[in-house]
Amino acid sequence: MSFPETGKVFPNGRAGDEKFAKLVANVLCRALGERSSAIKVVARWTGAGERTVKNWFVAKNAPSGDHFLELVRHCPDMLDEFLAAAGQKERLAGVSVRAARLALVTSILALDKLMETEDGDAKLR
Repeated sequence: MSFPETGKVFPNGRAGDEKFAKLVANVLCRALGERSSAIKVVARWTGAGERTVKNWFVAKNAPSGDHFLELVRHCPDMLDEFLAAAGQKERLAGVSVRAARLALVTSILALDKLMETEDGDAKLR
């Protein structure tokens, strides 16, 4: 008696899974593909095994939900590509605006500290 192979390979005809696997592979290769340690880095990020991560890089398999969340956490391009593929580019603009606002507020606070005199008054206000 032989047992069927188990694993997360795509059944034939599931284009959505293949499309997602290609999206993940493209982003990983673009973000980390040139590094010799890319597989180990992604395995460390996600907690997945190196063989699993290698399969992501060649689009043989796609990451599970938990692994995908870790990829997004460590590789912002992953979220950008995912939202673009889902037709949600306007959400990217919102994320960019929030990041820009935070950078501006941080810069203004730093400038305010530089401009304060010893008694706490601002020179140029």
